[in-house]
Amino acid sequence: IYSLKHGVIIFLLCHYRKAVNYYDLLGVKSDASLDEIKNAFFDKSKKLHPDSDPSNPTLHSQFVELNEAYRVLSKDPSRKAYDFKIHHPYSGSQSWEYTHDVSVHTQAQEHIRYWEQFRQSQSQEMTLEEQQRRSRRNFRLVAYCMVAMVLSVGAHFIFFRKLEEVHNNFMDEKDRAITEIYNEAKERARLNGFRKQTEILRQKHAEFLGKYKISNEGEDK
Repeated sequence: IYSLKHGVIIFLLCHYRKAVNYYDLLGVKSDASLDEIKNAFFDKSKKLHPDSDPSNPTLHSQFVELNEAYRVLSKDPSRKAYDFKIHHPYSGSQSWEYTHDVSVHTQAQEHIRYWEQFRQSQSQEMTLEEQQRRSRRNFRLVAYCMVAMVLSVGAHFIFFRKLEEVHNNFMDEKDRAITEIYNEAKERARLNGFRKQTEILRQKHAEFLGKYKISNEGEDK
C-alpha cells in the first residue's frame, strides 16, 4: 500500500510538472511582450527566492521552474517552439525538445560566427597596438634606468670628492698643529738653553713618575 501511494504521488508530481504552463507560472498572457515577461520574472523571483524563506523547501523547485520559464520565454526561437508545443500538445514533447535544441544550437553557432570576425580583427589590431605600447614602455624603462645610473654615478663621484676634501683638510690641520707644537718646543729649548731645558725635562719626568706611581697605588688598593 505504501509503495502504491508513493508511486501515485510521484505520478501526480510528474504530471503536474509536465502540465505547468510557463505563462501561467510567470503570471502573464501568451501574447505578453518581452518587457512584461522580464518584469514578471523579477517580481516572482523576489518572492520565490530560496533565501527569502529558508524554512520552505519547495521554494527551490519553484524558483528553478521560474528560471526555466524565463529562459524559454525570453528568447524568440525557444518561445516560438514552446508556443508550438502548447498549441499542438499531441505532437509529442520529443519534437519540441528537438526543435528547441536545434534552434538554440543554430542561434549559438550564428552568434559565434558573428562575433568571431570582430574578435579576430580586434585581436590583430590589439596585437599591433600592444606591440607598439610595449615598445614604448620598454624604451621608457631603459631611459629611466640610464638616467638613474648616471645620477647614481654622479652622486657617488660628488660624495667621494667631498669625503676626500674633508679628509685632506683634517690631515692638513693636524699637520699644522703638530708643526706648530714642534716649533714652539724648539723655540723654548733655544731660549732656555741646554741646562735649563734639561732641568725642565727632568722635572716633568719626575712629575710623570709620581703621577704614574699614585695611579698604580690607587689601582692596587
